[in-house]
Amino acid sequence: MAYKAVIFDLDGTLVYTAPEYRYEIVGKALKELGTTASNHHIDRFWFEAERNTIIKKHFRLKPELFWSTYNKYDSMDLRKQLTKLYDDVGFIQELKEKGYKIGIVTGATHPIAELEVSMIGKDIFDAVVIVNSLNGKNPKPHPQGIKECLDILGVKNNEAIYVGNADEDVISAKNAQVFDVLLLRGEHVFQNTNPTLTINSLYELRNLLKL
Repeated sequence: MAYKAVIFDLDGTLVYTAPEYRYEIVGKALKELGTTASNHHIDRFWFEAERNTIIKKHFRLKPELFWSTYNKYDSMDLRKQLTKLYDDVGFIQELKEKGYKIGIVTGATHPIAELEVSMIGKDIFDAVVIVNSLNGKNPKPHPQGIKECLDILGVKNNEAIYVGNADEDVISAKNAQVFDVLLLRGEHVFQNTNPTLTINSLYELRNLLKL
């Protein structure tokens, strides 16, 4: 298959946010709502699919209540302090120069997505699609975001791959019938997915794309 587009998740895939960030903002939201959770369950919330199930089962909260509180603490200033690019992100420029269309599908809020995309370089991306409850779109693992990105890029589902670092990314790609690639960044142990391809660096995409 001759692929024409590569679509990426953003946080945890292209940019690294230190774990202190998620522990602090989730912890503050839970504290305000009168509950707590272990770092293990906060990690599961951050990386795994079906976040609302984790919120209900382990945070013991109604998802809509948690999300409205969480969004108050999702701080741009703290993100800037604790976020950096992964060393292999320069590979995206190589893909661009080879003629691939490059997209992003992320569940980040608009300000955070804008911050992280600008760190990489806005001109590299042909489409940036944000899917979350704040903009009324179905979040991952729903395929809406990937399908919308495909439409913007003007490619079919069998002409693109989707690269992400979490359960929800693999499932979202499978739901959209796009070739799924799980990028292991060493932050979380994955047990619930069956990715089509697993890599440890973006440079390993060269074999798949025959570069």
